[in-house]
Amino acid sequence: MKFFNLFFLLIISVSLFGQEKIQKGINKIVITTELKEKENMKSLIKVLREKEYSIRKIDSTSFQIETTPKKFRNWSYTYYFIFNIFENKITVSSKYNTNTGYQISGVVFNDGGGNEIITRKNKKSFHNIIFEEMKNIGLQIVDKSKITYNFIN
Repeated sequence: MKFFNLFFLLIISVSLFGQEKIQKGINKIVITTELKEKENMKSLIKVLREKEYSIRKIDSTSFQIETTPKKFRNWSYTYYFIFNIFENKITVSSKYNTNTGYQISGVVFNDGGGNEIITRKNKKSFHNIIFEEMKNIGLQIVDKSKITYNFIN
């Protein structure tokens, strides 16, 4: 029984050690590759298709890709990714829309969309879950050592 308890604690320790804590205030991921802009675009489009993201906009002049808004679980929220490619770097950011509105004196207001995803303190927050998806897309292209983060104050 002692062996089983020790083995169980060892497994939990190893699994927790492998998880990275998300820091608060990250709004962009920067992926550094060995490829040029056109090859980065091709690689990124392939990964997005594999992960079943639809592409809303591709600009091969400014090297930008934007995904079609995707619904988050069973919430009313939708989110999309924005990829900016310059030389060997891919910058990933995300925006969301709560798709909720309210009415005052017959006028309907909504959040208008375009709210930036910025990581929060609560690791299970909507923002952090979307950030993890952004990071997973990056990990399909490069290894962890080639990914850096942009923090805002």
